Amino acid sequence: MQRRIIAVAAIGVGVATILGATLGIAVAKHSNTVGGRCEGGAPGCNIHYVGVIKAQPVSPATFTQCLPAADWIGIYIWDGPTQKWLHYFNTNPGNPGNYPSYLNSPATGGISTIPGFSGVVLIMRPGAANQTVTFLDANGETCN
Repeated sequence: MQRRIIAVAAIGVGVATILGATLGIAVAKHSNTVGGRCEGGAPGCNIHYVGVIKAQPVSPATFTQCLPAADWIGIYIWDGPTQKWLHYFNTNPGNPGNYPSYLNSPATGGISTIPGFSGVVLIMRPGAANQTVTFLDANGETCN
């Protein structure tokens, strides 16, 4: 019986350590290297996991504010309750895919905010230069 309690306690400490490390990523804006070029210059490496945002929701426009507007296509988040990928596409003038704004409607799986603690996947334009960019995890943060 005592061994089981020790084993359960050890598992609990391990899970707390993992969650603590994961949530520790979410406490500040962060930088990642993203791009649409593979190592060696070939285009095509355009899908990037860019991390977890803070506890507060943030708008996709804020989150992507520091990205060059012509280099990113969209962001995806996994919605646990519905078990579906949700998205937000770059609809700025001159965006790489010329995506219409109706694609960001909730009726089409679009989002108006990224919920707190969401993991975000970024799709870059194939061929976009590899670059280190800052992602804003909360309203009020700046690119610098």
